[in-house]
Amino acid sequence: MATPKTPRDSTPPVPATPCAACGAPLSEGLLGGACPRCLLANALEGESTGNTLLPPSASRLPARFGEYELLERIARGGMGVVFKARHVRLQRVVALKMIVDGAMASELDVHRFHAETEAAARLEHPNIVPIYEVGEHEGHPYFTMRLMEGGSLADHAQRLRGEPRQAARLMAAVARAVHHGHQHGILHRDLKPPNILLDAEGRPHVGDFGVAKHIEKDGPTRTGTVVGTPAYMAPEQAAGTARALTVAADVYSLGAILYELLSGRPPFVGDSPAHVLQQVQESEPAPLRTLAPGVDRDLETLCHKCLEKQPARRYASAEELAKELERYARGEPIVARPLGRTARTWRWFRRHPVLAGALAVVAWLLMTTAAGALHVAHGQLQARRAEVLAANTQAALTAAGAVLYLFDTWRDAVGWAARDAAVIDGLRRGDTEALHRYLQQMDADATRLHGLRTREGGSPFSVWLVLDRDGMVRGRWPRSDEEVLGQSHAWRDYFQGAQGIARKGGHAAYVSRGFESVVTGRHLFAVAAPIYDSEHAWLGVVVAMSSTGPTLGRLQLDSPGEPDTRVVLVAPVDAPRGGTTAFRDSELMVVVHQDLRPGETHVLDATTKARVREALHRAPRSGPEHPQFPQREQVVSSEAHIDPLRPSEGPWLAAFAPVGSTDYVAIVQTRDAAVFAPTRTLLGQLALWSGFPALAGGALIVLSLGWVQRRARARH
Repeated sequence: MATPKTPRDSTPPVPATPCAACGAPLSEGLLGGACPRCLLANALEGESTGNTLLPPSASRLPARFGEYELLERIARGGMGVVFKARHVRLQRVVALKMIVDGAMASELDVHRFHAETEAAARLEHPNIVPIYEVGEHEGHPYFTMRLMEGGSLADHAQRLRGEPRQAARLMAAVARAVHHGHQHGILHRDLKPPNILLDAEGRPHVGDFGVAKHIEKDGPTRTGTVVGTPAYMAPEQAAGTARALTVAADVYSLGAILYELLSGRPPFVGDSPAHVLQQVQESEPAPLRTLAPGVDRDLETLCHKCLEKQPARRYASAEELAKELERYARGEPIVARPLGRTARTWRWFRRHPVLAGALAVVAWLLMTTAAGALHVAHGQLQARRAEVLAANTQAALTAAGAVLYLFDTWRDAVGWAARDAAVIDGLRRGDTEALHRYLQQMDADATRLHGLRTREGGSPFSVWLVLDRDGMVRGRWPRSDEEVLGQSHAWRDYFQGAQGIARKGGHAAYVSRGFESVVTGRHLFAVAAPIYDSEHAWLGVVVAMSSTGPTLGRLQLDSPGEPDTRVVLVAPVDAPRGGTTAFRDSELMVVVHQDLRPGETHVLDATTKARVREALHRAPRSGPEHPQFPQREQVVSSEAHIDPLRPSEGPWLAAFAPVGSTDYVAIVQTRDAAVFAPTRTLLGQLALWSGFPALAGGALIVLSLGWVQRRARARH
């Protein structure tokens, strides 16, 4: 725009009054008796060395500057100064910007000043500060623009920090204005809060295009020159690659402004601009939510996408960023997704290849050491497992043999009682009283004579019965005539087992399945022997019943000195009244377990039941007349056994051994955690003698490489 000129008149020229400070001729109508250069120096309030040239009469504003009256200084940058001014003729208040050094300005400053006016004049957008007039007055290029009375975004940052959605709406408007500039080939390159001005209604306007660049043509900036404000410039801009800048640089700056609005500080801060530039290129910004925990995760994701080191990873345009901000402001989900931990780690490795390589070597050493330790530990563990299973196998054979020996002793006692003349005579005569007395005497004599008394001195049997050949109860001890006498127990397994032996003419006693008492509801199992008369005619059955519980009579299966090892005895369950159940279909119940109370039981789970059946399938089938002790090949092992009464404890290493041909199974189980105890000790020793040196060496390598990198950066 042409320089405004004063119209000619016919009056004779008046001698020009010299400037009181420098002696330069003054134009008519200037205030304060000073030239524009001295007025400008005075307005800078001591920031330039020329202020001492102004006399006291010219040391204050307002002052005349061509057709404008300078009212007050608004801001000053490295190249220019902005005044609030009034057009004298139009009485319009504007913002007037001029070059600080005027005619003394460098060619680069003048070029940038004109580039700013040209860039701003090309752009017409509701959120870009409009240019009114461009001119030059006495060697001072200037232009006027709309005065923004709301201050800059920096003045409102504290308020917006508590209003994230308002900040998002405001930055969306700024992003659309920046996108408008991009559409017209203008990169701003210096977006920051002081360069975003607010009008009286709080609407944002982008200003200060002083270092703006035309995308399609080169400016005066040389490669390697850093242009912009370090805290807000993109990594590629901080590297000085001005010619390679794209719209992604402004997108980064918009993200940096949003980061500051939400957290109260820019993404990077440092003791010097060089320190900030180094962080911009090499470091990742702190996660936004660590500085502002109340910020939504979507807004954090959006902000960090703008701050990606690689331009291609940012939003493709400022318009795309604006749309994301508008989505967030409306409460809608954004498109961008947060970066995962794996991706963040990979990017750190790419930025620090030397340190990453060292860490990889250290990690390889640690993994090799750990793999060796685990291999040794695994071998030790497997050996220990095999050792424990072998010990449990032997213990299960021993336990099964002890149970079988006790059962044989019980069978001898009950068989002896069945041959007594008193029971034969009482059963033939149907003398219930005589049978009651007989059973009471047998409970004392048979157990005493055969050494079956418990440690407390009592009998191992809780109930004695006499049944006739039809299974009818003819005598019971303890007595309960009204409940039992005359009832048929022909469906019970103990009667059917003894009946089967009698039909073959045998004399051995039979060990029955477990069952629930119809009188007390307690769980029992029985030993039954057939009764013959003098002519070997079968008359009935004598039955002695024992209760389930923690011990088997006087036999305690568990070893008190081994709390991590238990012995469990399992038996098949009798069929319900009025029915029959094949053995392969019957349930299996716990007869002896240290946690059982007398008369209690517990049904096995499907997995344990399958292993018990496998052991029974291997059991000898010689019959009760010729009991046979189990062999090692008949034992079934498991490394994942579950205790039926303590399913939360485990797993256990267990061995299942059949108790002869009785269909009972003895289980010896050792807590798996006990097996790990020596292994943990071994692992600790391996970690101490092999892992610690590797860790120490790795740490030394990392520290050394870090020191080398710091020295290299310092030299750079």
